[in-house]
Amino acid sequence: MTDGKTDSWSSLAESVDQGHLTLERGTAQQCARHCTDFIAKLASMRDLARQLGEIKGFGTFPSGIALAEKFSKKAVGGDYSMVQALTDHIAEVEAMRDVFLRIEAQYVATDERGAQALAAIDPEVGG
Repeated sequence: MTDGKTDSWSSLAESVDQGHLTLERGTAQQCARHCTDFIAKLASMRDLARQLGEIKGFGTFPSGIALAEKFSKKAVGGDYSMVQALTDHIAEVEAMRDVFLRIEAQYVATDERGAQALAAIDPEVGG
């Protein structure tokens, strides 16, 4: 999308990397899983929308042909078609999912650093 929404998620990802954005343990992983599920649903809808690229049934009069063409373009290939809108939504949800995955990765990295620090002090506790 060109409206800056994905850029907002990039900014949030930077906040995660700087340690300014956190969620409770497991919450980010659940959010990422929901994003993955939603991406699959959006992709399925996009596949269905692609099938609407050739609308028929409006007859053979010029007005019917023009109407069929208009609706076909609304689905595929026209000005901000349904396929394009769904593609943009998928990109947005992928950016969201990436932020959630980064948050979860921060938890894992923090746990590993803590375990290594404990192991350096007392191998029985940290190992």
